[in-house]
Order: sequence, then structure tokens, then C-alpha cells
Amino acid sequence: MNQRYLCTMQEAAVDTVQFLVSDSVGFVSELDSIMPVEIEPPVVSLFEGHILQDQHHYAYENKVDQGNTFMFGILFICAAIIVYLQRSSEGVFTDVLKASFDMNLANQDARIENAQRSRNMLLIQVISAISIAVFITGVLLKMVGGSPSVSSVFFKVFGSLVVFVLLKRIVLWFLALLFDLHSELRLHRFNLSILFGISGLILLPLSLLLFYSPQIPFNAIIYVGSGIGLLFYIKGLQRGFSIALSSVGISALHLFYYLCALEILPAFVLIRLAQNM
Repeated sequence: MNQRYLCTMQEAAVDTVQFLVSDSVGFVSELDSIMPVEIEPPVVSLFEGHILQDQHHYAYENKVDQGNTFMFGILFICAAIIVYLQRSSEGVFTDVLKASFDMNLANQDARIENAQRSRNMLLIQVISAISIAVFITGVLLKMVGGSPSVSSVFFKVFGSLVVFVLLKRIVLWFLALLFDLHSELRLHRFNLSILFGISGLILLPLSLLLFYSPQIPFNAIIYVGSGIGLLFYIKGLQRGFSIALSSVGISALHLFYYLCALEILPAFVLIRLAQNM
């Protein structure tokens, strides 16, 4: 009697489990096959199909890799020399800036012998030569295009600039020795050093923008730098003429020879070299 009862309970348990599993699985599968799948419509842009047309005429300009690592090292050397001058001789850049716009102050400083000031002026000349060479290098790379070696272009420009300055000063020294114009040569040479130094110092941040500022157009930097160079070149000519006219030993014929030999001819030679580089 007990055995029959146990069998009945076992069979009910089996039927219950089978019923639940089979019906549940079948019910779920039927729901999956019956329920439709919703497909999202494609996203349509708000600007599609409009009648407005693109009217701008901007052209994207491909910039050439201009050796920023090399130029960073060169500009870092200039910055180190500037920091050294500022710490060793406070106010040296202020004095140079004042003398560049005040001819009387420059002539007064030229008559005073000072070893420290001569050393400072020499270092400023080095900074100025490097800065001008960096700026001219950037301009040439922009004009030539392609991918020339930045270091080779820089050293060519820097060497040409140093040779040009040395040759001009040698010719001035020879003319002063020939016509006995030592005092006039000292004044003129000091004024040229002042103007050359301040022009290079002003071009230094422009050179930094030329290589490291993609937002400012190249042409704007080139025009500003060329204007600065032309301004101080004209100021150098004006001071040279003032010194020459105030001297008794210099005639108008001497000024004409000087203008042709040391101003007009070298300018055309530098332009020709820049075109052939």
C-alpha cells in the first residue's frame, strides 16, 4: 500500500516537470516568432537637401616641416644669451633701444670707451645675426617650398650675412684709413651696430611666430619683418648721411661712391643670392 502511494507521487512529479518545461519553452519560442522587429528609420541630416551653396573661397595650405627641433635649439641659444646679458648688465637692452631712436645719445655713447659695453654689444650683434638669419631662413623656406634641409639653409644664410657684415666693415675701415676719417668711422660703426642689434632683437619674436604659430599667416609675419628691416636700414642711411654732412673731410662725391659701393650694390647682390639659393 505504501509502495503504490510512492509511485503515484513520483509519476505526478514527473508530469509536472515535463509540462512546465515543454510548455514554457514552446511559449517563449512562439512569442519570438510572432512579435515583429522594429527597424529604426535612417537619420536624415537637417542640412540635407537645402538650396544654400558653399560660397567661400578659402584654400587649405599644406605646411612644410621646417625643422622645428633645429630651430628650437637655435632660438634657445639666443634666449640663453639674452638672459645672461640681462642678469650681468641690467638695463642694457633699454639703452640699446633708446640709442636706436636717439642719434645724439648714440653718438655720445660712441665716444666713451667701455670694455663691458663693448662685450655686451658684441653679444647683441651675435644674437641679432642669428635672429636675422632665422627669419630669412623661414622666408626662403616659404618661398622655395618643397622640403630642403633647414640646417643647411640656415648656415648658408648665416654665413652669407656674417661675410657681408665683415666685408662692409673692412671697406669702411679702409676708407677711413685712406681719407683720415677715424672719428667719423667710430660714430658710423657704432650707429650701425646699434641699429643692427635692435632690428635683430625685434625680429626674434617674429621668427618664433614664423616657425611655431600656425594661426598667424606667413605673409603677415613676412611683411611685418620686412618693414622692420627696411625701417632700420633707412635709419642707418640717414645717420650715415648726417655724420658725413657734419664732417668737413667728406664731400658729396665721397657720399655718392659710398652709396653705390656699400649700399646699393650689396643690396642687389643679396637679393640675387636669395633668388639663386
